[in-house]
Amino acid sequence: MVDGGGRYVVVFNGEIYNFRDLKKALGAAGVRFRTESDTEVLVEGYARWGHEVFTRLDGMFALAIYDTEKGELVLARDRVGEKPLYVAWADGLITFASEFKPLLTVPGLSRTVSEASLYEFFVLRYVASPNTLYESISSVQPGTFLRVRPDGNWSEHSYFAFDVPAERPPVREEDYIDALESALVDAVKTRLLADVPVGAFLSSGIDSGLVCGIAATLASELRCFSAGFAGDANSETAFARRVAEAYGLPFEDYLVSETDLLVEAGKFGAILDEPNGDRSCLPTFFLSRLVRTQVKVAVSGDGGDELFGGYGRYAALRGALAKRERPVDGVLSYLARGLPVFPLDSLRGAFPGQEAVFRRRFASRFLSAFARSDLDDIERMRLVDLHSYLPGAVLAKVDRMSMRNSLEVRTPFFSPGLLELSSRLPMTLCERDGNLKVALRRLLERYLPTSLIRPIKQGFGMPVSFFQAHAGVFSHLADDADEALAEWEPLKDRGAAFSVLRQAARDNINSLWAWITLGQWSASLPV
Repeated sequence: MVDGGGRYVVVFNGEIYNFRDLKKALGAAGVRFRTESDTEVLVEGYARWGHEVFTRLDGMFALAIYDTEKGELVLARDRVGEKPLYVAWADGLITFASEFKPLLTVPGLSRTVSEASLYEFFVLRYVASPNTLYESISSVQPGTFLRVRPDGNWSEHSYFAFDVPAERPPVREEDYIDALESALVDAVKTRLLADVPVGAFLSSGIDSGLVCGIAATLASELRCFSAGFAGDANSETAFARRVAEAYGLPFEDYLVSETDLLVEAGKFGAILDEPNGDRSCLPTFFLSRLVRTQVKVAVSGDGGDELFGGYGRYAALRGALAKRERPVDGVLSYLARGLPVFPLDSLRGAFPGQEAVFRRRFASRFLSAFARSDLDDIERMRLVDLHSYLPGAVLAKVDRMSMRNSLEVRTPFFSPGLLELSSRLPMTLCERDGNLKVALRRLLERYLPTSLIRPIKQGFGMPVSFFQAHAGVFSHLADDADEALAEWEPLKDRGAAFSVLRQAARDNINSLWAWITLGQWSASLPV
């Protein structure tokens, strides 16, 4: 779309939730609008406010704006990385896309795989922005924009970076909970505005239960959806149904079966676009497919764990990290003890020298958080995950699986107000007596009886029991991955090292699924 003055051209993937408020402000300043779209508000806002417009946006987006007078290109990505944005340079040509694989078809683009990034995938099951598996392709980092000048020179600028302020004035817990409720209500309200019916992802967890509880007070029609696994005694769906009933909301679930595995599981690596070994991709895909049969838009509770401290490993590793002698020891201890998917011993033989490279890269990125004496170790781990795991694995999973089913998923926890409020989270409302996410639990008590608030977080990934029940199917998928990766150039001539990796892939369900999806992904690459 072109602005009214004809100077700026925008291409845009995403949704701006506060575009109506921005439209009022621009209208008061004399801007005349031709459409009712958020895209026009975006380009007119840039024409009026320049780069400052990004700080005013409440939304998820990947966008490019071209200034026809200056010949300057601006590429920007939303605050936390809900939408992907990739950039590649080849033979004086800059190419950008919100999908990874199309860039591999650009003439003259080097398809050299980065050894460091490949090692990182095996450690984390994803590659953190700004890196990708390919040396010639970068990912625009969340909360940043790039300025590309006519001569090809470019610069990176941050307009948002989540951090914990050094000074947090004392606040009454009840006052904080009140502010949290107000911010979440506002965020849910804006994300329920749509021209089509809206649904909701509902698991047995605190985050989605809270979003659904608030949405139930705001929406006249709201359907809740959940996904589980056939034969899983600990499936979330039965508990989620009880939560929906407590809210008086319609509920529908989907149980992933062996038939689903046989029909769909061989395709996941291909539809992921960029490798992502998170095993919750599979249930998210089937959940999105179910929801799309009923609605086109859904709200979810993603982000609550990272923003409010919900992962069990935080409490488990807190004591261990406290014993460190230097800040760098804390960073590397969290890396080694809390994050690896493949055993590090196996990776040393397959990628000689890369462990030291990755440790330096990882430590340099997060050392500042571990060097601060005013932070608790849980807050340090939160900051690591907010800037790596959240955009690299969690949001990438939700975006790819929902978009593959033409479903738009909106996440209230990433509104600017909630991001700011969570940065000031008091530790007493983060962790207390071994319980995590105290603030969200306290808030959920205003919407649900305590009997329906689970004390322990339950993950959304494929359960061990499902892997065990269908071991033959997963073994076949792993064999197919072995064949594909044995022919994939970056792993093709590693000899004994490849055998070590193949064996390590069977070490646990996380490494097995990461191996399977990487094999499928490599086989789907454009020639």
